[in-house]
Amino acid sequence: MFEPASRRRTKWALTSFAACALVVAAQGCSDDTSGGTAGGGGVGSAGAGASGGAGSGGVAASGGTGATGTGGTGGGVTVDSGPPPFAVGHVFVAGFNDQKVFEYDSSLTSVGAFTHPSFSVTEGPSGMVFDESGFLVVAAFDQFCVFSAPGTVSACHPKIKPQRTENVIFDTEGHLYTTTSTGGTDEIHKYDSSYKHLATFSLPTGQLTGITCDPTGNLYVASQISATKSVIYKVAKTTLTVLDSFDVAGNAEGLQFASDGNLLVALSAGVGIARVTPKSPSSVVNTVTNAGLLWPVPLTVDQSGRLYTGDFEDGNGSAPSDLFVFDATGKVVASRQPSELHGPFGMVVAGTKLPCGAYQPH
Repeated sequence: MFEPASRRRTKWALTSFAACALVVAAQGCSDDTSGGTAGGGGVGSAGAGASGGAGSGGVAASGGTGATGTGGTGGGVTVDSGPPPFAVGHVFVAGFNDQKVFEYDSSLTSVGAFTHPSFSVTEGPSGMVFDESGFLVVAAFDQFCVFSAPGTVSACHPKIKPQRTENVIFDTEGHLYTTTSTGGTDEIHKYDSSYKHLATFSLPTGQLTGITCDPTGNLYVASQISATKSVIYKVAKTTLTVLDSFDVAGNAEGLQFASDGNLLVALSAGVGIARVTPKSPSSVVNTVTNAGLLWPVPLTVDQSGRLYTGDFEDGNGSAPSDLFVFDATGKVVASRQPSELHGPFGMVVAGTKLPCGAYQPH
């Protein structure tokens, strides 16, 4: 969004998780751990099959052979890996000015919050995304920190350059992309799935905020031109060159594709969330508005078509944020007014399968 200097100073200031729970006869791991039942006092036969077959008494591995169950009744082995570390449907929001990541359930009831030493007083967490393992990737100022569960860090990886990262996404092939924010640099950084830097590129106009991609993997990037206009660029996934561009009235922040093939654009200064055709000349299909939604910045969706956003409230994040969940028609299905957090950037929903956002392995 086009911001006054005061806001800029302050603004700068799961996919289910499956872990290998059992190694069977050195054949590998699978999240199919159902075993059979051995006959009374007998020996169960081994399970087999590429899909983790259902042999009596066996625990089949993907592509392997299950172990042989023994004993009386119930000779098979059943392993319950337990619930995923990030509860499906829970909403995670980065509170930039709180230096925390907040967790809410699907009704936006508070579950908890966690922090990390990389979230400093002046540079809190910003963009977030789930990776192919169902781990939460949080962009700090100088590194990406990967959480295997709320508050549990798996690893942190240095950025190519320390800078604010308003949005971070995985594309359909597992590449990681970042934008900075309003008033930040004009750079977009591309990494591979192991966080190795691959390329940096810019676009004809600056103020790069929202970024997403369509189901084919081509990127869409929001660029704020003025207080009343933004440009959305379509960028080729391989050459990183501009394929198309179109104007949107308002200051664009978060971007996300809807299931109907249109592009959702979070527009600040009281405009709302616009659903636009993703090509030039673009047109507005409809706009989700709400009296409490003043400065939507993060934007995501789930499989049911619900829209999730966080309100930057007074434009600089010093007032508590309002959080909203809208259905596909724009009706409020959940809200938290006000919430505990200040300055929401990243916002993700555990367990979602998006064309661009949470990386889904092929």
